[in-house]
Amino acid sequence: MKIVLIGAGNVAGTLGRIFVQKGHQILQVMNRTKEKGEALARELGAGFTAEFSSITPDADLYIVALADRALPELMLKWQLHNRLVVHTAGTVPMAVLQGVSTRCGVLYPLQSLKGTLPASGSVPFLIQAAHADDLDQLEKLVLSIGNSCQSVSDQQRLRMHVSAVWVNNFPNLMFSIAYRLCQEHQLSFELLLPLIRETIMRLEPDNEPVKDPFNWQTGPAMREDHSTIRRHLELMSPHPDWKDLYEHLTEEIISYKSQVLETITQKAE
Repeated sequence: MKIVLIGAGNVAGTLGRIFVQKGHQILQVMNRTKEKGEALARELGAGFTAEFSSITPDADLYIVALADRALPELMLKWQLHNRLVVHTAGTVPMAVLQGVSTRCGVLYPLQSLKGTLPASGSVPFLIQAAHADDLDQLEKLVLSIGNSCQSVSDQQRLRMHVSAVWVNNFPNLMFSIAYRLCQEHQLSFELLLPLIRETIMRLEPDNEPVKDPFNWQTGPAMREDHSTIRRHLELMSPHPDWKDLYEHLTEEIISYKSQVLETITQKAE
């Protein structure tokens, strides 16, 4: 497939590298910042332009990987009728591109993309298109690079974006706090890596549907070990914000456990 990338940031760069590796052609990179755009274009063996008016009309797919706030104004700068134009945002409605092309869609990579290719090598996608034929084209593109996809609505994509924040952004903050706690007390953060991997590996389906992760919940909050919880809170006194966060999360685990037990009881009755 012949592809044009609009943007030269993390998302555009990562997707461009993946598509080129899998045999697709990046015809052109368009980016308002010349130095960054030219660098990505050279890497991908593509042409470069800094002007919307100079975007080639000869591609099969145009991927708009710009900041969310830039998308609503895009139709004032660029129209490309009868060509498939998609954006990569998790929270912006597909209709924002209708003024650019009637063949609009979404190709949202459900992965943390920063700097290099994902270590896992896996980039699932949520896809949308205004026309069934274009949706089929997007699905074939994703399958051609060895990844999975799901066709969704705007609301489903938004809800998945929220879920992604819970499983990626928030846990990474927890890892960062643990890293600093280890540093403060001359402890090796690397000793925690097997625990982190084990936590994630427990969620692997192993030929079965993924079950509720709460089935694996352990720790002092799950045991309602208030003595240990108090000692932990005392240790975090130098960091009031982290202490508050620990306390709120502990309360949520205890509350969630209570809800789960109540649901089980109701089903048994």
